[in-house]
Amino acid sequence: MNPKFLAVAVSTALLAACGGDDNKNSNKNPLAELGIQCASVEKAAASSATGTLQLTLIDSYESGNDFATSSAEIVSYDSCSDQLYVVNAKDATIDVLSLAQTNSAPTKKGSINLASAATAAGIEIGAANSVSAKNGLVAVAIEAKVKQDAGLIALYRSDDLSLLATYPAGSLPDMVTLSADGRYILSANEGEPSGDYKNDPQGSITIVDLNKGFSADKAVVQQVLFTDFNNGGSRAAELPAGVRISGPAGTSVAQDLEPEYLTLNSDGSKAWVALQENNAMAIIDVANARVDSIKALGEKSWNADSGNQLDPSNKDGLAGQFASYEKLAGLYMPDTIASFELNNETYIVSANEGDGREYIYSTTQQNCDAASHLWDGDDYSVGSVDADAVKYANESDDCISHVDEARGGDLFDIVADAHPLKTALNDNNQLKRLKLINDRESIGAGDTLYAYGARSFSIWNSNAELVFDSGDDIAKRVFAVEPDNFNADNELNLTAETADNRSDDKGTEPEAIEVASINGRIFAFVGLERQGGIMVYDISNPQAPVFQSYLNNRDFSAAVCTEVNVDGECSNDVYNSAAGDLGPESIDYFSRAGKHFIAVGNEVSGTTSVYQLNFSSAAL
Repeated sequence: MNPKFLAVAVSTALLAACGGDDNKNSNKNPLAELGIQCASVEKAAASSATGTLQLTLIDSYESGNDFATSSAEIVSYDSCSDQLYVVNAKDATIDVLSLAQTNSAPTKKGSINLASAATAAGIEIGAANSVSAKNGLVAVAIEAKVKQDAGLIALYRSDDLSLLATYPAGSLPDMVTLSADGRYILSANEGEPSGDYKNDPQGSITIVDLNKGFSADKAVVQQVLFTDFNNGGSRAAELPAGVRISGPAGTSVAQDLEPEYLTLNSDGSKAWVALQENNAMAIIDVANARVDSIKALGEKSWNADSGNQLDPSNKDGLAGQFASYEKLAGLYMPDTIASFELNNETYIVSANEGDGREYIYSTTQQNCDAASHLWDGDDYSVGSVDADAVKYANESDDCISHVDEARGGDLFDIVADAHPLKTALNDNNQLKRLKLINDRESIGAGDTLYAYGARSFSIWNSNAELVFDSGDDIAKRVFAVEPDNFNADNELNLTAETADNRSDDKGTEPEAIEVASINGRIFAFVGLERQGGIMVYDISNPQAPVFQSYLNNRDFSAAVCTEVNVDGECSNDVYNSAAGDLGPESIDYFSRAGKHFIAVGNEVSGTTSVYQLNFSSAAL
C-alpha cells in the first residue's frame, strides 16, 4: 500500500519557497519571492497505534453572526501560517483563527474584509462562497452582487492579510482550491440562473496559472467552458445520455451544467468536478484548460435486491421506518468531493447530497401568469374564491419559474396502474411524501422513479466509475444512536418538530467529505448537513470501507436560539451555544503539535469546531 493524501500534500520545494533560504537560487519562483516566513509546525509522527479512529471535540469558535446566515461555511487550514481561515458568506469576510499550542482550540486572531478585493477588481460583490489556504496563500471565491455576472477570485498573503491580486472568474464561483504546488488556483463556477430564469449564465471552471507571477499581467487566467457539448457543438456526441439536462426549453447544455465542487490529483494535472444537479462529473486537463470528458454517475437502486432501505416519509408517525421499494432509485448528485491516491491510482470520494431545482422570484400574479410560470401565493384571479382585480395586478408574492421536483402523491395520477409503486405513492406511510424528480408527462409500469441524492458516500475511480457506495449504512447507524431525532432538520431542535423532518427530502444529507492518511491507513470523514455530526470510515481498501465512529456535537434538548417560537424555530437570530454545531458544511484535516485534527465549518450555527483524532487503543 502506498497511500498519498492529496488535500495536505506539500512538496519539499514549496516548503523551501514558503520559508527557506533561496539566496543561492537566482531563479526564485513567485512564491519564494514573496518572502513569507512559515511557522514551525510539528507534524504528527508515524505511530504503531491501531484500532478504530475516534473524534474528540477540542473546542468551538462562534462567529457571532446572525443564526443561519452561512457563517463558518468553509474552513481551510494553512500549515505555513498555522491558522484556520473561515469564510462567512453573507458578510463577505474571512475569519482568521489561531490555534492553541496545547490543544489546538480555535480563537479569532483577525479577519479579511473582502471589500478590498471588490475595489481592486472594480466590481460590486455579493457573497463569499469558499476559501482555500496553502503555503502562505489564501484564495477566496466571491460572487458578483448580481450573481449571474462574472465573479472573482481574490488572493491574499497569510502573514499580513494583504491583497496580492484578483482574477476574473465565471458566474457564481462556488468553490475554490489551490493546487498543492501553489501553481494553480481553480474555481467551480456554478452559473445558476436568476429566479425568473431570464438570465442563465454558463457553468464553467476558472484556472489561474501563477507560474510566472501573481499580478494580473503575469498570471494566466483561463475559463473552461462546456459550449462544445451543446447540441450541434463539436463534442455534442461525447455527452453521455445519463447526464441530466433539466432546464426549461431552450436551455443549452453549457447553461445547464452547474459545477459545484472540484478536487485535484497530487500533481495538479487533473481536476474532477462535481456537476451536482446533472448527476455527473467532469474531468479537466488543467495544464491545457480543457474538458477531457463528462461522465454520468448513474443511479442507486432502493429495491430489495440491492439490500438498500430508506425512510421516505415525514408523515408516517414514527422515524426509522426503513423499507425497500421496487422501481425506486436515487441519483447520486454529489456535493463535496475529495481525492486520494493508492497504488498509483487516483480515487474520488463523494458526499451524495442530491439537489433539486426550484427557481422563485417575487412579482404580481398578473405578471406570473403572463410569463406562464407557477403562482405560489393567494389566488386573486377571476373566478377564484379570493378574486380581486387590484391585488391580482399589484400585490407581489412568490412566482416559480422552474421546478423539477414533486412529491410522490403529486405523481400518482401520471403513474401507470400496473406500476409496483402505484399504491405506495398514495400512502403517507410510504412514498406519498417523498420528493421525486418530475420530468415526464407519464410514467409507465416498467419505468423507474428517481429521488434526489443517495443518502450515502461513494468512492469512484479516476474515470468516475463507481467502486463503492455506503448504501443505507449512514442512516441506520445514525438511527441506532439518535432514534428520537433521526432525520432531523438543522434549524430546530424541538424533537416534536425536527424528528423525521427530513425523511421525505434527502435524509441525514451527507454534504461534506474529507480524506486523510494516518499511519498508513486512509480515512474518510463525512459531514451530515441536516442531522449533524461526522461519520468516520477506514477506506484503505476502496472496495470495502470499514466504519469507525460517529460523533454529533449537537444537543437536541437545547433551543437553537436564545429565543424560539412554539415550534422551536429561531425568533431572534441569536444562536444558542448550548445547541452545539448545526449544519456541517466543510471539513479540513490537518496535523500540528504532534497530533491529528479536523476542523469543521457549521454554516447554520456559525461555529468552527476542532476535533482531535484518536485511535481507540491510544491517543495520537
